[in-house]
Amino acid sequence: MAGLFNSKYILSRDRHAWVDYARGICIILVCYRHTYEGLTNAAVLHADNYPLLKYLNVFFFSFRMPLFFIVSGIFIGLSLQKKGVMEYIKDRFRYIFYPFLIWGIIQITLQLVFNDYVNAEREPIDYLYLLIIPRKIEQFWYLNALFNVGVLYAILKVKARFNGWHQLALGLVLYSIAAGCTIYHIELGFLSDVFFFYPFFALGDALAHLIINSHKQSFIASRKMFFLLLPVFFISQYFFTSINLQQGNDYYIQHFQPALYAIIALTGCVFVVNVSFLLQESGIAKFLRVIGYHSLYIYIMHLMIIAAFRAFYLKALHGTSLPLFMTTGVLLGIFIPIIFYNLAEKAGLSWLFILKKRKPSAEAQAARQDTKPKVEKRARAITL
Repeated sequence: MAGLFNSKYILSRDRHAWVDYARGICIILVCYRHTYEGLTNAAVLHADNYPLLKYLNVFFFSFRMPLFFIVSGIFIGLSLQKKGVMEYIKDRFRYIFYPFLIWGIIQITLQLVFNDYVNAEREPIDYLYLLIIPRKIEQFWYLNALFNVGVLYAILKVKARFNGWHQLALGLVLYSIAAGCTIYHIELGFLSDVFFFYPFFALGDALAHLIINSHKQSFIASRKMFFLLLPVFFISQYFFTSINLQQGNDYYIQHFQPALYAIIALTGCVFVVNVSFLLQESGIAKFLRVIGYHSLYIYIMHLMIIAAFRAFYLKALHGTSLPLFMTTGVLLGIFIPIIFYNLAEKAGLSWLFILKKRKPSAEAQAARQDTKPKVEKRARAITL
């Protein structure tokens, strides 16, 4: 059973376990929201009869995606030092943009084929929208934005020599542009999310020296910080939830009060990071690490699994229990992608998730060995 979840390997990785904890928490909340939203969009099971489920759907909504960008930004400096800008971009393509394309196409195709069983109304033009207006393709906007934010940030950091302050200032400008365009209904396509989440990515890079350095983590990994943040977190999320519910729009604060949204989202991010460090220190709830390690694969597959379960539950089983549907849907949306990914790895189907590097031919390797001494000698001469 452990092999289906790759848990032995994951739990043996001691460094930055808090990252997997944080991603695990956030991807569970993502699955919860998409399970609930899929059911309410289908207008069945009388979701309004369960106000607590609706409340939680909004309460945990503000900080999930900003935290994903912050965590990704934390490690860009190390990645660029190790790989350089071009290798960094190539890796982003292989690990993020490639599965985004593969699974985006799979999801659109399945929605076209099973049109009578899904909420989305798909057309062939949606294959193009995946690239230019990814918000039309459910969850895939995130991977589109994450890839483009990382590429733009890396180029400006290395080629234009933008320091942390430059990046944060640019992020605030882009955030303001995205917010203004949303308020005035100006369509930016995929750039809207790139602009909106850029400052969160920049903030991650700016705070990296505090969070990665084990000697400077005590301020955010302390129990004292937890008890200070706990009431602030609940109060901020309470106001976020109350205002959105009053307006009948889960995105009301995000779209029309962007400054307030940034404060509330960052409060949630700091709280979850603090909780993740405490979980790392205590070593409990290790299943969250396993889930967090697989968060990308859960993200790209969970909506299809939840939709399939919804159709089966409603039309084949004629189920009527919303709590049962929510519980089962979230569990399936999390664990089936994990199992599928690990079975695919063992079956040689890793190309579904990662674009493998092409191995050089024997002739190319031999040629490289022949020219290596000359290249090294030339490099030494240039250095001197």
